[in-house]
Amino acid sequence: MWLDECPSFWDEGRVRPLVTESGKVVLMCDSCSAVWPTLADFKEMEHVEPDEPDWTVTAGVHVRPGTVRWASAQDLEVAGMSGLKWRP
Repeated sequence: MWLDECPSFWDEGRVRPLVTESGKVVLMCDSCSAVWPTLADFKEMEHVEPDEPDWTVTAGVHVRPGTVRWASAQDLEVAGMSGLKWRP
């Protein structure tokens, strides 16, 4: 599922919910890998670009390959994001 098209003018990816190793749900472009730690950050177009070796998004939250997964409907409910208009 995805929320919106990536707002980056250089990309055509989709913004999808991602569950990090710490259990936090963040929003990530499935093409350019920009990450928005919160929905408010997405609305303000304030993204981060995590990079190796630690892939840090915010303190204690990272998107290190192999430690994340795309969120399910249940994950969104727990994160308080189930009321958003998600596309299949």
